[in-house]
Order: sequence, then structure tokens, then C-alpha cells
Amino acid sequence: MLTITRAVPRSRVGYLLCSHYYSTRVRTDISSNNTETVQTDQSQLKTPLNTTKKQPSARQDDLSVLEQGIKRTCEISLDFTDYKSHITSLPPNFGLNQNIAVDKDLENELQSIVKSFNAPIEFAMGYGSGVFAQAGYGKDKSQEKPQVDMIFGVRDPVAFHETNLKQNPHHYSGMKVLGSKWISSLQGLGAGIYFNPFVQINGHQVKYGVVEMSRVLRDLAQWDTFYLAGRLQKPVRLLRSNRDVIYWNQVNLRNAATLAKHLTLTKHNGTFDEFQFYREITALSYLGDIRYALGGENPNKIDNIVTKNFEKFQSYYAPVFEEVVVQGHHCLPAGFTYENSLHKLRAKIAESSAIQTAKGILTAGAAKSVKYAWSKKMKAWKSH
Repeated sequence: MLTITRAVPRSRVGYLLCSHYYSTRVRTDISSNNTETVQTDQSQLKTPLNTTKKQPSARQDDLSVLEQGIKRTCEISLDFTDYKSHITSLPPNFGLNQNIAVDKDLENELQSIVKSFNAPIEFAMGYGSGVFAQAGYGKDKSQEKPQVDMIFGVRDPVAFHETNLKQNPHHYSGMKVLGSKWISSLQGLGAGIYFNPFVQINGHQVKYGVVEMSRVLRDLAQWDTFYLAGRLQKPVRLLRSNRDVIYWNQVNLRNAATLAKHLTLTKHNGTFDEFQFYREITALSYLGDIRYALGGENPNKIDNIVTKNFEKFQSYYAPVFEEVVVQGHHCLPAGFTYENSLHKLRAKIAESSAIQTAKGILTAGAAKSVKYAWSKKMKAWKSH
């Protein structure tokens, strides 16, 4: 028997949004056969959760449409591989849960940072303690204001770096002398992100990463490296986005919720606790992270994130919670099962985080790398 513990009662809005999201067909401009529907092999979920509740007869039609839509979405997600194609149509309110609000002044400041770049940016998000507060931080008034973390998704990394090198050469380390093509090649290694940390933009200390859009979408859909998928499973502030990111991130959130529900029930003898559910989601992105192994992260970071942002997690996962936790639907990326997911993620994250750490020494330069590592270490020490 499934017992659900919730800290705050929910309305039925989540169900209505979920029903609207998945009962409306998603259209793409794909001309290949990549969207041909295949029968999903549900046996990959070796321990299916039998938690679907019988609904009142008045809602049977809606639920039937919902279940068919979810099944088709899962099948398309498992079979789709052309991430350079564009989704041309989505329901009007699809992904509304991903629009997490921040303070108006902060929103204006974040937007001003993005707009300061001449190079084209298609997708931009702000994340981390510089955007969303974490429990345990801010008590020491003398503590330096946290760096603002941002990710920029671009269609053409070479073109972006070529333009940005002309406008902001001071953002780059000595690698800038090698030019935009070499920088883009280095960017492609590991998780496919090139970071410029400790950059002063409009009065803010910023760390921004540049990633090709196809890498963003592939990671959201397949958990390719989990570097970006893991970050987007926690509340983020989307500053620029498009239908492709909104759609594939909704798939990403659903997959994360599926695994987190299983882990929560397994670890708590069949009792579902909402706080632990979000804690399991948050913990996924830190599996195998080399920074944890080296003591470069606050050991209480997972609890700090969820404690301070519990209501944001609820908003972020509202329709997905209804779909996965309440209705009992489940879906994971191709090749992932309940039994192998933690092992696969741990291996992927260990590899990508190690490569990104090594890349950081080149992309940031020795001085900035030492400064970044020291700031992380100081945060970890102060947390004890």
C-alpha cells in the first residue's frame, strides 16, 4: 500500500495542467522517420510501481486521453534522436511550471547580463546560490556575495566565441590566442560546456558556460552526460528559452520524478514523503561528482537546496508530480532501468565532472581555477 506524506496540500491544478499538456499532440518540422512511434518496452522498468488509483467514472474519458498522451510522449522520447530539428507547436500552457519567478530586481539584473552579449544566445538560464538562496548561506554578513551561475545555449559555438572574443576578450584565459575554432573544440569535450568564471558584468561576478543547443537537448532527453539535465532538474530561472528546451526538459523532469519516486519508496518502506522525493531528485546530479569526492562541495548542500526552495520544487514539478506520483505513470530514458540508473548516472557524472574540472584549468586559467577551488572549499568549511 502506498502512503503519501505531503508537507503542503495541493490543489487539482496539477492534474488539469498535466491533462492539457499531454492530451495535445506535439508537432515538429522533422522530415525524417525519427518520430515513427515504436512500442515502448516497459520491461525495462523491472520494478514497476503499482500505484495508479482508480478514478471516478466522470473522469474516465479525460484519464484515457491523458494516459494515451503520456504513452505516446514516452515512446517518441525514447525513439527520437534528431535534436537539431525544431518543435514547431506546443499547447498554449505547456511547460508553464518551468517558469519559476524570482525577485523583479534580480530578474532585471539577470536579463541585463544576457543582453550585454553581442554574440547570439538562444537559451539562457540562471541557477545556483547566486539566483536561488540555499539554507545555511547568508548568515555571515561579511561573506562575499555568491557568484551568479549562468548557462548559454548557442546554435554555432564557433560563431559565438568569434564574436565574444572581439567584444569580451578579458573573459577568456590565455586560450583566447588560439582562436574561436580551438576554443569550440575544447568546449566539445566532456559535457560540451566552456566556462568563463569570475567575470565582472554589470556589477555582478558571473560564471557563464557556453554549450551547443543540440548538446542541451540530447542531455535532457537521453541523460547523455547528465551535466545539464541534472541542473535543470532543480529549479532554475529560464531567461531565454524555446519550444525545444521546454518540451525536452518536461521529459527530463518526468524521468527524474520516475526514478526519485522509486528511490523514495524503496528507502522508506513504501511510504512516500514529498521532501525526500525532492531530495532524491536533487541528489541525482551529485552522484559520482569529483568535487564531492575531493571535499569541494558543502556536504549539506542537497538538504540546503531543498529546504530553502521547497515551494519552488512544488511549482516546478506540479504537473509531473500529478502524472508520476499520483497517477502512477513512469518513464525513463532509453537504456535506463530502476536497477541500473544509479550505476549509470554515477559513471556518467564522474566522467563528465572530471573532464570539466580538467578543462576548467585551461579555460579559466590557473589563477581563476585556484580562486574557484578555494571559494568552494571555504563554503564547505563554513558549513560545518
